[in-house]
Amino acid sequence: MQTSETGAFLRTITPEKLFDPETWTKLSAFARVLPSGDVLPTRAKHSTESNDYQVGLNYLFATDDDPKNGFWFALPDLAASVQLTGRVPRIVEAFRLQASGQLETLQRITLRGTVPIDPRRDDFFRKVIEERKRLANNTALTDEERKRLDKALKVLANATSYGIFAEMIREETTKKVPTTCYGIDPDSFPCSVQNPERPGAYCFPPLASLITAAARLMLALLERCVTDLGGTYAMEDTDSMAIVATQRGGLIECPGGTDRRRGKPPVRALSWAQVNAIAKRFEQLNPYDRAAIGGSVLKIEDDNRDPKTEEPRQLWCLAISAKRYALFLRDSNGEPALLREGANNKEDRYSELGLGIC
Repeated sequence: MQTSETGAFLRTITPEKLFDPETWTKLSAFARVLPSGDVLPTRAKHSTESNDYQVGLNYLFATDDDPKNGFWFALPDLAASVQLTGRVPRIVEAFRLQASGQLETLQRITLRGTVPIDPRRDDFFRKVIEERKRLANNTALTDEERKRLDKALKVLANATSYGIFAEMIREETTKKVPTTCYGIDPDSFPCSVQNPERPGAYCFPPLASLITAAARLMLALLERCVTDLGGTYAMEDTDSMAIVATQRGGLIECPGGTDRRRGKPPVRALSWAQVNAIAKRFEQLNPYDRAAIGGSVLKIEDDNRDPKTEEPRQLWCLAISAKRYALFLRDSNGEPALLREGANNKEDRYSELGLGIC
């Protein structure tokens, strides 16, 4: 993929095109950019009280115009930035990953003697997730075996579909040892480090990068759908978003709101119907066999419905960041009643609207 081709591609990316599954097949590429206020993932210390490094989406700026000092990003991350900022980053270099051929040693397998998979024609992880969903209708298995297979397939899909491509095994050493470092540039270089890491058996960082970048693009597309309707959200995290919504929508008072037509700082809430329509739109990106897994990849969580009547109910949110928030109800006296595990929700589902694959 040439630099000009990458820029031209990004200029054509609209929400409508991102709802076309074919567009996603063209995103397996990387580009070096000189950011100028683009919204891109960066790994940094985001807290003065911790030495932990975390990945966050930030407005990023290059310190100078030297192309050699550009930053490499996966193409889905650049497409996400375009959706959020409306402009294409300055691209100085780009390349595409292209599959070529097929291993002759690939063999058919049967997981736990029940789930047949032919890697020469099946998408392994898609097949695992689909077959897990089909278990409920498999009358050939006992209840106990069905439960065991369900758990095995769940762990296999969740723990390996991303992790094996990013696995780096830390080797503990008491002092620095010589090693060879490989990066995005074509040439490796020698260095000395303490506790070097060696790649796992299936480690392939470019693919791992594309998986996480595609997830961020999915969230950016969701954010664009919400903001295009004039709405906003209380918080969003790795795979979820708490959209501000009421039954009929409209302005609601909220500190920090930008709409001041009432003299107070309200925000605009979407209606429940609008949120349902957004979720419905994401059905187009469902990659699975619809007979096994139908519906949208965007799931409206059960917390939004009364556990007894299953009718929609209003939730409230107090949030200070993506991972520091609380959802609550209001009792008959208008007092807040926190959603607690085992009370009104299942497990720890505290997001009003979540993305999920299974």
